[in-house]
Amino acid sequence: MLFINREKQRLKKDLFKTLIKNKNVISVTLVGSFWENKKSKDFSDIDIVIILKRFNKISYQECLKKINNLNLKKYNLGHLKNLINPTFGPLKFNTTNNIVFHVMIYDIKSHIQHVIKSPFTCFDWERSSNYIGRSLKEIFPVGKIQLIDFFNSRRGINSYLSNLNTNHISYQEYIFKKNLYKLVNKKFKINNKHKVEFSFHLCKFLIVNFYKFENQKNKIPSYVEIKSIFRMIFGKNYNFYLKNFNSLKKSKKNNDTRLKFNLTSFLKKFIRNFQKYLKNYKKQDLIFLRHAKTKYNDGTFLGIGRNPGIINKKNISKKLNYLKKIKQKVVYSSTLRRSIETAKTFENLSNIFLSNNLVEKNYGLVEGLNFFEFKRQYPSIVIKWNKKKDPKFPAGENDNDILRRIYLFERILKKNLKENSKKNVNIVVTHNALLRCYLGNIFEIPKYLWVKILISHIQPLNFIVKNNKIIPNIDRINLFNNLNI
Repeated sequence: MLFINREKQRLKKDLFKTLIKNKNVISVTLVGSFWENKKSKDFSDIDIVIILKRFNKISYQECLKKINNLNLKKYNLGHLKNLINPTFGPLKFNTTNNIVFHVMIYDIKSHIQHVIKSPFTCFDWERSSNYIGRSLKEIFPVGKIQLIDFFNSRRGINSYLSNLNTNHISYQEYIFKKNLYKLVNKKFKINNKHKVEFSFHLCKFLIVNFYKFENQKNKIPSYVEIKSIFRMIFGKNYNFYLKNFNSLKKSKKNNDTRLKFNLTSFLKKFIRNFQKYLKNYKKQDLIFLRHAKTKYNDGTFLGIGRNPGIINKKNISKKLNYLKKIKQKVVYSSTLRRSIETAKTFENLSNIFLSNNLVEKNYGLVEGLNFFEFKRQYPSIVIKWNKKKDPKFPAGENDNDILRRIYLFERILKKNLKENSKKNVNIVVTHNALLRCYLGNIFEIPKYLWVKILISHIQPLNFIVKNNKIIPNIDRINLFNNLNI
């Protein structure tokens, strides 16, 4: 075993050395079970994630060529042939005579899109300490595993169900035409061996990802912890599901497609009950809301220096009518007029808790200026922003000041949530900059990008409260698609 690990280390060193020579390569990360599990001898899926500064055909092909040209004899693997799998997805090659390098290449923009659409996969990758250059988390982090991710993500329940119903594996692959390229969706028909592998992959990752969500940790659960998750989700029937899961695991390991149960029927039951559990997940609901629009939301800096009311009150009231219908709720609001008036469209003022910690950013002397006026009068602040610093507005606040206020409010909120656990829904009406800072910090987004987080007026931002933890439950696409880096 020591021998194998020594060869792995040598292979890792050579991969890093040869790939990072490409000046366009900013990150190389070795991910997956081959690298994570010291005992793994599975050469059929050696995962490598490469991030390019700028994606182009030359750099892409150079990376693949360098990996393909590795001298396998150097790692005592001379009896195997080198095979490159450049696709994205769970596609595997059925081969015994090859060492398969699964090479996934992105630029920064496409990596961010992958994080947004496939948080489970990217969260796994972030756990790897085998990287050179910038870490994947540093480039753009997943931040949190959310309940909504199980339904919306590329490796969510709906994605799995689609694959299962059509009896195929979906994956993506680059297609090049001259200097242009695009990712094309493809399908691979499942044979019996693939079906066993894919089915185990499906069950395992739903359970593992739920463990990560439930515990808010990027950690692989032990078998005891997996059993606990099975018991939690499947209740009195957990033995049936655990037994078949273990059988599936054994069949995959032994390359045996013979099963003592109907695989398709089992998978459908597994997913149906898993989905049912998630939909009935016991929690408190928490909604953060940016106030309704005012006449001063016109491109000028609107903080605490001006205090306008909201416009189109009747239309706003109709849009927020669903909040009015909630009987068991607690409402919080900033002390600014636009926030209070928004809250009053669905709750009586006497029932609204007001907090100065929820007010908009204090823009100080910049209040009322548009960006061009601000840039002309205070160029030093813009220079500091471009250097990814967090300067205070003149006679005003910076993002760190806002964060301090948020967490002062959160301390009170958590106390009230604990005391009013029977109140199913808690609503917080606040402001743009505060929400950007809160979400940016929760999702561990680099601070200089917080300003690009898109927060629409009266768009509900959903959170859940579990064991006094506040966990976001927000569609990543709507939230982060504005992040142009």
